[in-house]
Amino acid sequence: CIEDNGKGVSEVDLPFVFEKGFTGYNGRTETRSSGIGLYLSRKIMKRLDHGISVESEPGKGTRVYLSLGRRRAELF
Repeated sequence: CIEDNGKGVSEVDLPFVFEKGFTGYNGRTETRSSGIGLYLSRKIMKRLDHGISVESEPGKGTRVYLSLGRRRAELF
């Protein structure tokens, strides 16, 4: 789990945070937002066969959960 105590993400924006270029309300008020970070994180986690999810509460912060499953290595 990676968490912060920042602005948080609104409930309306939360379902879209992994979309490429999505910045939501906070991104429209902050000029430094690109909307690429969580998109790339999810893409990498999927490629590695792992999971990622987000929960947030406006005014209290955001938690990003990384699910790092183990697979049995196959021998050649």
